[in-house]
Amino acid sequence: MPIIDITMPENALSKQAKEALPDKLGQLALGYEGLKGSKFAESFTWVYTHEMPANKITQVSGPLQKPIYRICFTTLETLIDDQSKKNLGIDVAHAMYELEGSEWNEKEAQNRVWVFFEDVREGDWVAGADLNRIADLRATVELERGIVQ
Repeated sequence: MPIIDITMPENALSKQAKEALPDKLGQLALGYEGLKGSKFAESFTWVYTHEMPANKITQVSGPLQKPIYRICFTTLETLIDDQSKKNLGIDVAHAMYELEGSEWNEKEAQNRVWVFFEDVREGDWVAGADLNRIADLRATVELERGIVQ
């Protein structure tokens, strides 16, 4: 159930790619959280796309030659372990190139797609009037999947 923030230059992606972006990144994240296929988890996976004028996203070395992307996943702490974060980051970089319609270039991607993780300590995330806890989340998803312990 991540909150995903994507910052990118305007017109970096086509209209179709922008429409596909939330589901593409959300499904990747839910897979690494072990929540893929859960309608409950999908309803709490929010994606904020921040498009900025191209002249407002720059590098110290000068104007961008190609779009750059900053993607931040905010999740409950321990929901995604370090290895899964690394793998999710790699998958996200590939997804951004695919959505952009560009050929994958690992070296170039190191300077174009940055993925950050913000871990929220259990007890520090309140949704409405409910405190989000991993055990409660997993129990709800298991109930949805028909797995009763």
